Amino acid sequence: MWKVVAVVTAVVLAVGGWAVYSRVNGRPAIDRVIFIGFDGASPNLLEPLLAAGKLPAIKRLMEVGAYGHIKSFRPTESGILWTSVATGKTMWKHGVIDWTYVKKAGLEVPYEDSARKVKTFWEILSERGIRSGTLNWWWTYPAAPIDNGYIVTDRYRLMTIIPPAPETVYPASVFPGVKDLILKGKPKILPVMEREGIPNWKAEDAETPFGGSRKTLDSYHLYFAQDYSVDRASDYLFEHEPVPVFSTYFRLVDVTCHFAYHYVERGLYDETVRLEQEGKLTQADIDKIDQEFARVLTPVYQFMDRIVDKYMRRMDGRTMLILCSDHGFMYSNGAYAHGGLAKEAPDGVVFMAGPGVTKGSRIEGATLFDIAPTILFSIGQPIARDMDGGLLRGAFDDAYLKRHPVQYVPTYETTQRKTGTSSTEKTEMDEKILEDLQTLGYIEDPTDKENKQPATPPSEKPAKKQKRQKDK
Repeated sequence: MWKVVAVVTAVVLAVGGWAVYSRVNGRPAIDRVIFIGFDGASPNLLEPLLAAGKLPAIKRLMEVGAYGHIKSFRPTESGILWTSVATGKTMWKHGVIDWTYVKKAGLEVPYEDSARKVKTFWEILSERGIRSGTLNWWWTYPAAPIDNGYIVTDRYRLMTIIPPAPETVYPASVFPGVKDLILKGKPKILPVMEREGIPNWKAEDAETPFGGSRKTLDSYHLYFAQDYSVDRASDYLFEHEPVPVFSTYFRLVDVTCHFAYHYVERGLYDETVRLEQEGKLTQADIDKIDQEFARVLTPVYQFMDRIVDKYMRRMDGRTMLILCSDHGFMYSNGAYAHGGLAKEAPDGVVFMAGPGVTKGSRIEGATLFDIAPTILFSIGQPIARDMDGGLLRGAFDDAYLKRHPVQYVPTYETTQRKTGTSSTEKTEMDEKILEDLQTLGYIEDPTDKENKQPATPPSEKPAKKQKRQKDK
C-alpha cells in the first residue's frame, strides 16, 4: 500500500510541478498552429460579400476570432511579400528583391530558395525540434533539407503542365502521397471548375475589351488546377502527416483579379472612368465599383470561403488558426491592380482565432512582418528581436498575455541556414515559371528584359522603430 501511495504522490507532484512550471514560463495553451495564405484577398472586395452573407465561414471566423487589415509594402510582388511573411523581415534583410535574378553563369532565372539570406519560421521551428509542414510557398524550390517536417515547394504546382517531379518535395518519402493529386488536362479541369462554381470565363462575354490580361484569361483553367491540386495535397498531408505547425498558400483570388474587372457592368465602369478622368471621383464612387467588382469575384471568394470552412472544422480547443493575404486590389486608371506607383500598396486582410484571441475583436496596425513572430509566439517559441515585426498583441486578450508573456532572443541567424541544391543551368521548370510571370504581366519577355535591381536599400529606421513600439 505504501508503494501505491508513493507512486500516486509522485504523479500528483509531477503534474502540479508541471502546472507551476507552465505558469511561470508562460507556456501557451496551443498545440497546433494552422496558417493559410490567400494571395490578393482584399478588404474592400471581401467586406461587401460578408455584408451580403456570401461568405458564411469567414463571417463565422470573424465572430469567434479577430479580424483586421494588414499593411503591405512596395514593390507588391508576391515572391517578395510572402518571403517577408515567412521571415518577419524586410526584403533588404531576406534578400528576395525581385521576380528574377542573374546567376553567376549569367542566366536570368526565377528566385530560388538558396537566394534567401535568412531563416523562415518553419526553418527556425525545425532547428528547435518542432515539426512543420509547408506547401506552395514562393521561392522554396529547391527544397531546403529540414530535419523536422516537410516542404512541398512552389514548383509542385507546375506538375499541372510538366511530368511528375519528385525534386519538388522534401523529404522524398512525402512525394508518393501527393504525386497523383495533381489535376491535369483541360478536359478534366473544366468539369471540376464547374462543380466548384468557378466560371469558365470567355473573352466574348466581357463588358470591356481585353488587352494584355487576355493571356491570363486564356491560362485561367491552369491557375485553377494549380490551387485545386495544392488544396488536395494540403488535405492529404494534414491528415496523413500531422504536424504542430501547418501552412499552405493559394493564389486564385489574385490571379482572377488581374483580369476579371473586364466583367464589371459596362455603364458603371464607363461612369467611373469618366469621373476619374475629370478628377471628380469620390470615395463613394470607388465604393460603388468595388461592390460591383466584388459581385463579379463572388465565386472565387466563395472558393476561398470553403477552404476556410474546412480548416475551421479541423480546429480544436488547442489550435490557433491564422489567415492573411499579402496585399489587396484597388481601382486605378480604369483597372484593378495592386495600386499605381504613386499610391501606397493596398491593404490585405488578417484573421486569427484560437486560445487567447479576443472574440469579435478588431486587429489594428498589423503588417506582413508580424505574422512570423506571431506564429512563433503561438507555438511557444521566442520572437527574434532582429525581426522587423512583432506579436499581433491586439488580437490577444490581456489576461492571456499576462499568463503567457512574450519571450525574446536576439536572433535566430547564429547558424548558417541549410539550402537546396541549385542547378547551374536554366531548367524546364525555370522556363515555366518565367512564362507564368510573363503571362500575369509581372515581367517582360525573359529574352529581352534586363535584370534591373536596386543598388542600395533605403533606410530601415521606420521598420526598426515600429518593432521597438511593438516590443513595448
